[in-house]
Amino acid sequence: MITTRIAEPYDLPRIMTFDSFPGDRIAEIVERRMLVAEMGDVVVGYVAWQRGGCIGKDYVNKLVVDNLYRRRGTAQALIRALNTMLSGKVFISTGAENTAALSLLKLTGWLPAGQIFGLLPLNEPTIFFYRDIWPATSHVES
Repeated sequence: MITTRIAEPYDLPRIMTFDSFPGDRIAEIVERRMLVAEMGDVVVGYVAWQRGGCIGKDYVNKLVVDNLYRRRGTAQALIRALNTMLSGKVFISTGAENTAALSLLKLTGWLPAGQIFGLLPLNEPTIFFYRDIWPATSHVES
């Protein structure tokens, strides 16, 4: 079973064993801009975001799952958990050749928002997506 929660500083050593992105995970953790996914008591993935990072809207800038735990619903669980931290129009992007990410975004309801050339090597287009996210507390069961 996959559970998600806010990342804590003690998660950093485990995250660094599978993280491939540049940048400062400490800032994301301290600023409470990261959720982790766990299987049992092992952190197997994370999602992080920037407040107002894309045309003034929240931007999911990292979604990483340990290679050993892929294809088990971890990325989907992290995307579902975004509604515990974010609300409103949220953006995310991926390279046009990242078929796994493109499939995930389609499966989880993200809509195309456009593309930009020149951000990735070899002029691979970066495709942006958006989704309206509603806080978990505002959902009403019917």
